[in-house]
Amino acid sequence: MLKELRAIVQQVTASSDLNNAMKELVQQTRFAMQVDCCSIYLYQERQQNYLLTATDGLAPSAEGRAIMPLGQGIVGLIGDKEELINLADARSHPQFKYLPETGEDAFISFLGAPIIHQRKTLGVLVVQQKQARLFEEGEESFLVTLASQLATVIAHAEAKGNLLSPNWHGVLRGLAGSPGVAIGRAWVWRPRITLDQVKERQGNDIALQHARLDKVLIQVEDELNGLALRFQESQASESVAVFEVYQYILKDPMFIGLIRDEIYAGWIAGSAVKRVCERQIKKFGNMSDLYLRERAADIRDLGQRLITRLIHEDEGMFTLTLDEPIILVADEISATLIAEIPPNKLKGMVSAKGSINSHAAILARSMGIPAVMGIDHTFELLEDRTLIVDGFHGDLLVEPIQSVLREYRRLIAQEEKMDALFASVLHQDAITLDKAPVSLLLNAGLSVETDVTANDAVDGIGLFRTEIPFMMRDRFPSEQEQVICYRRVMAGFVGKPVCMRTLDVGGDKQLPYFPIVEENPFLGWRGIRLTLDHPEIFLVQLKAMLRASQGLDNLSIMLPMVTNLDEVRVARRMLDRAWREVSAETAQQKGDIRYPCLGVMIEVPSLLYLLPELAPLVDFWSVGTNDLTQYLLAVDRNNGRVASIYDAFHPAILRALQQIFDVAERYGKPVSVCGELAGDPIGVLVLMAMGYRRFSMNNSNILRIKYIVRQSRCDELQKLLQDLLSQQQVGAIQEAFSRYLEERGLSGLLRGPKTPRR
Repeated sequence: MLKELRAIVQQVTASSDLNNAMKELVQQTRFAMQVDCCSIYLYQERQQNYLLTATDGLAPSAEGRAIMPLGQGIVGLIGDKEELINLADARSHPQFKYLPETGEDAFISFLGAPIIHQRKTLGVLVVQQKQARLFEEGEESFLVTLASQLATVIAHAEAKGNLLSPNWHGVLRGLAGSPGVAIGRAWVWRPRITLDQVKERQGNDIALQHARLDKVLIQVEDELNGLALRFQESQASESVAVFEVYQYILKDPMFIGLIRDEIYAGWIAGSAVKRVCERQIKKFGNMSDLYLRERAADIRDLGQRLITRLIHEDEGMFTLTLDEPIILVADEISATLIAEIPPNKLKGMVSAKGSINSHAAILARSMGIPAVMGIDHTFELLEDRTLIVDGFHGDLLVEPIQSVLREYRRLIAQEEKMDALFASVLHQDAITLDKAPVSLLLNAGLSVETDVTANDAVDGIGLFRTEIPFMMRDRFPSEQEQVICYRRVMAGFVGKPVCMRTLDVGGDKQLPYFPIVEENPFLGWRGIRLTLDHPEIFLVQLKAMLRASQGLDNLSIMLPMVTNLDEVRVARRMLDRAWREVSAETAQQKGDIRYPCLGVMIEVPSLLYLLPELAPLVDFWSVGTNDLTQYLLAVDRNNGRVASIYDAFHPAILRALQQIFDVAERYGKPVSVCGELAGDPIGVLVLMAMGYRRFSMNNSNILRIKYIVRQSRCDELQKLLQDLLSQQQVGAIQEAFSRYLEERGLSGLLRGPKTPRR
């Protein structure tokens, strides 16, 4: 029956409408299994029952009418037990409940399987036959397999709202792109011209096509400069740096050269742009690293702007006119689209594509606009509907009821008060009530996060991701190109430490010009493993960092993905060599290069058992809690099926963090935390209780965490943690430290009401 199974699965999953998919499934299943009846009962949470939704064999009039109350009948029993039931004579079962409207009098044997998606029972799939018999083992497997496939289709349709009427209201789940809450009407944006709408054509006048390209390059550059200026005028000047990436692509001789090559090959300018952009989008889009994948969106947006200009060369600047503030809803939101909307008209953002690393999310955070990314929905159905964007939890509430609206309005008012509190500590030191000083550092590397020279709230950069000069090119950047990039960052933090992580690519962060194909990239050739295997790349980067630090003396260097001590020893020898060579070259300039501190990222669990031996080899270490948690728990947090298991407060994680700090104290090594836990209100309290005093985080979390630090006492936190360490109950740590915040009037930091999840 394997052939039949595949055919049914393909037909069901290919259907764009849930009702059609279910009708197709019951018909095909009845035919494939040679049974007299096949039916689907869907669980209705609000009504607490199972509704006969599709059938081939029961009375057609019963569809949408026949109801089995929760816990009753054999269907209810299957839902409760969450397991298959096979009966030769269903009527003799004590749980049997007769539904006269279905016309099932003639059916005797019964086989039912639960429809379960991610531990949630969505319904029951049933086949029945007129003669009394037990179904065979192969038939049981067939039905269970179909039920599992149907569960995915139902869950997907439910998420899109297709399960319900056009008047549907409920919650769609996505990713938390930017914290905060916004309430408003949806305004669905559609691109003027998309790359796939352009038909490729060839032309004869090559010189004319080059001239057309030159003209629109200047027009788009002016357009981008104007949009960046709008951000400056709206006091979001740090966001201007996002447009540097666009300008970089626009002026990149490699990128423009590829377009000109297509023109020389006979393609008109618009077709040349399309061909080059689609190749670059495919390159970046196939990468598993989230940041790299988001660069595909930048190239698509820029390509569509160039093509739009080429098609409408005589049109002026595009402007949007909006009568009232809106929730921007789009398949993909670009930085330039955000800039086109007047700041006072943009309340929130919802995007189908994109992640927390997209420029849309970065800009939203810098501008304080709530955003939810990765919403899977037919956006046309959202046009002009009331939405609540919950950027704390990644939820989108559609046409919420009045009680929900009231609660979220209360939350917005609370957030406004909290923002005023956070702003009050901007120029104050991060010091606890019992006088313990804390260092708050910046996780940087995205352009928008490096332009914070006027931000007195940070004590320096705790993690600068040096991948950017490598990611945005079609070749390895030269030493001088890297010097310019690193110098800009260090010069922006004169007198403050800047910790630069060496190149962390390979495996899940592939460079477009240096592809690596591996079955399991998270356990592959990446980080320090790759750079040590390519000393010509590693040495150039080390020299660039050292040259960039001349006269500033605020550089420290950190090694990623260290697994063993030999990696550190070899890296130290290469740093020694780079320092000697650069120092010799700069000696005649009478400019000394200070030898930088060298540290490691603790993110691979093997280092937990090597810390005493590691201590003499390095000057400091920093904990990357994201990867450490991922590796210790064997959970990919970007995998929706297991993301709920990813728990930074898991007892094993907490014990590892305490061990790392204790060993650092014993050997006198400075230690910091640069993962997301450092920017979490509860996380930072737990870490302070362990003894940590250096935290590196995204720019959007700095003031929030500084305020928390100033309202806390380390002695109280230490006692609270000690009392909890013996408890194994899930969530006990979060509950206790949440109460600590609530007792100090900081319940608003716990990120608002959690929308219910079944």
